[in-house]
Amino acid sequence: MIVTSWNIRGLNSKGKQRYLKERVKKDQPSIMIIQETKINSQKLEEIARKYKIQYEVIAQDVTGTAGGLAILWNPEEVQVKDWVSLPRILSGSFRMIGSSEWVLITGVYSPHIPRERKNFLKDMQTIRRIFPGIPWIVGGDFNMIKSIGEKKGGKSRPDQDMEAFSEIITEQRLVDIPRINGVYTWNNRRGGRNQIACRLDQFLVSEQILNRDVFVEAKILPALGSDHWPIRLEIDIRKNPHKFPFRFEAFWLRNNQFILKVEEW
Repeated sequence: MIVTSWNIRGLNSKGKQRYLKERVKKDQPSIMIIQETKINSQKLEEIARKYKIQYEVIAQDVTGTAGGLAILWNPEEVQVKDWVSLPRILSGSFRMIGSSEWVLITGVYSPHIPRERKNFLKDMQTIRRIFPGIPWIVGGDFNMIKSIGEKKGGKSRPDQDMEAFSEIITEQRLVDIPRINGVYTWNNRRGGRNQIACRLDQFLVSEQILNRDVFVEAKILPALGSDHWPIRLEIDIRKNPHKFPFRFEAFWLRNNQFILKVEEW
């Protein structure tokens, strides 16, 4: 399964619409999460038809001319059911055609305003209560970081959002998948001392997926007209779950391949 996520910074221009077509054609994701579409769901469906993007679409409409969150999927590769939409969070159960296992895919676009992030994180907990036990993949623009190490430039001091975000990840038994080719996914497009870069766009994967014979790799893709770089997550679950629980021991790279070491408890 290949899942991509991209804050596209608006789909009103023909240039951005062509970028979307190019990104889909090149990456061929099973599922694509798009943030900050700045258009409603009907317009997004029209764009998909116009550029012959043979994907199904479900989207949250924008408020005025801001925001917007959507998930596109290839109906020849995946099936979907049980959609749930909460503010800035869109979730559905997906399974690869030919597989019997359902996976919860959640796309997020966290608020820019700090005082609104508390409710966003509570809604992430709500999603897990609605879909208990199912393997979970969360991707999108979180507009938050977990530590100072995920930011370069600007003010560098811990804040409450960092702590709350990290607590949610730990509580929900999610794992942040490192990118094999970089750290930062956004920058302010300024040079020298004025440049600020952050790791705002991430994929979080539940431990129950990784506690298996699994290939997992996350990679940063070319930006194509946005100040956010898309990220690509590839997961290949090769065998059924093991009979015993596992704990995570280490991550490392070998020949540009992301390897996960696990050991039995």
